[in-house]
Amino acid sequence: MQIGKNYRTSLIKCLIITISMLYLFHPATTKIELSIGNGTEYTYYGIVPAKLYRYNLTDGHDPNSGWQLQSSANSSLLAIIASSDGTNVKVYDLTQGTIETITLNSLERYCTLFANGTFFKVVSDKIVSVLLLDYQAVPSMPPPSNITGPLPRTFYTDVNGLYVGQEFVLMASQYVTDVDYAVLAIEKSTVTITRDDNVQIQLSIDANSYKTLTLNSFRNYKITSTGNIMIQSGGAYIPGFGGDCHCFAVPAVEGGFVGTFFLTRSATTWDRIMDFGYRASAAEDTKVKVYDLDTKQPLMELEVKGGSGVGFKPKAEAIAVQSDKPISLSLVHNGTIEQTHPLAGGNPRAGEYSGYGEGITFIGVRPNEETYIYLPVNAHNIAYFFASEDTLITIDDEITQTIGDDDYYQFTIPGTHKIVSDNNIIIQITHWNGIPEYQGIRFTGTIIPCVQTVNVNPTVTITPLEGGFPMTYIIMGAAAAVVAVIIVVIVLKKR
Repeated sequence: MQIGKNYRTSLIKCLIITISMLYLFHPATTKIELSIGNGTEYTYYGIVPAKLYRYNLTDGHDPNSGWQLQSSANSSLLAIIASSDGTNVKVYDLTQGTIETITLNSLERYCTLFANGTFFKVVSDKIVSVLLLDYQAVPSMPPPSNITGPLPRTFYTDVNGLYVGQEFVLMASQYVTDVDYAVLAIEKSTVTITRDDNVQIQLSIDANSYKTLTLNSFRNYKITSTGNIMIQSGGAYIPGFGGDCHCFAVPAVEGGFVGTFFLTRSATTWDRIMDFGYRASAAEDTKVKVYDLDTKQPLMELEVKGGSGVGFKPKAEAIAVQSDKPISLSLVHNGTIEQTHPLAGGNPRAGEYSGYGEGITFIGVRPNEETYIYLPVNAHNIAYFFASEDTLITIDDEITQTIGDDDYYQFTIPGTHKIVSDNNIIIQITHWNGIPEYQGIRFTGTIIPCVQTVNVNPTVTITPLEGGFPMTYIIMGAAAAVVAVIIVVIVLKKR
């Protein structure tokens, strides 16, 4: 009996070591497949803003001058880009009850317009890139060379549906000459950017560094790298001090949206009055350090109280944020109109009351992981909760709600909130100025993440900014953990 026990114990240890080694050497560009039902499905949910318009003051210096309609639209563009040949995609308009079925090859795309207020779903048998854009036409392919589009303030997902990886596909949208896309390198990398007509450029980037580039609007790109990178468009800057602040959530380098290491673009100048900046939220008391990615020097140190958040305005082109306990990180505008930087040249928006902030932010919440979200206190807010299977959501230990496939829960209470769920969920936070009461939102664009990959992590080596040994994060997703348990159970039964 003793020999049997030792054999069984050794076998279990061997299995655990083998599985760990498989994850250690699992290449980041290998595409993850999750079996759902009788096939592989990846699900993406979103809701187009219902109030797609914006009012400006007649005189930006006088808050009592009256409001006039500045712009409005009745639809938004949804673009789906494939990373693999033979990708089957279904696009559901859940508001109208319609469905479109298409097949895409690598770097091909499908675009459609959804009316304001549309609840939609994308289902694919291979991971795709899904972009929601405040643009009211389906772009031709190839597009005119001088065409411009709104610049999404977002991070892009890779061919595994993760925000960190070594291969990405995307459709670009930006102004013609601006340098609006950034490659943030977690590891030393040689990065190759290939346009859909095979025009290529190559970049060499050190770990904890970044490079910016210009991409052509409405062209499709494949970006490959020898090391782990993140792709970001836009940043925290306010172009021309025009008062427009576009908000986004920052994914954690370790995976998901709760972690201890973050990279993102920032701004060298911040308005001293405008209620706009980064916000770190934490479940436990946490110390946070912020570094300038150009100089690698610390910019500030913060203390975050558990169950709350702290705002900060780091003056740098790009930053790294490190914490001793997990945090979530977002760029947030609180919804007020006050600012100090007016535009010159008689622009009617040039005034101390011309500030405008908005965001359509997508955040993934993992099973049984406390995630803190923030809904700006002076803004119009709607948080939509999506799941691909029956899921129990708990908010602030008080509100419970069950949602399922093709359903959503809507939440509008401002402030910091603790979210816990028993399955993967996606939260879409849509917010815009609270003044005037009838204000609407004109957003830019955002990537929509996949529900099924929320709890999957990249294998990535992180080098702390202040020395220390590199840390390799190898965290098994839920599906892998289940497989390991099944293997051990089978072995025990056979013994």
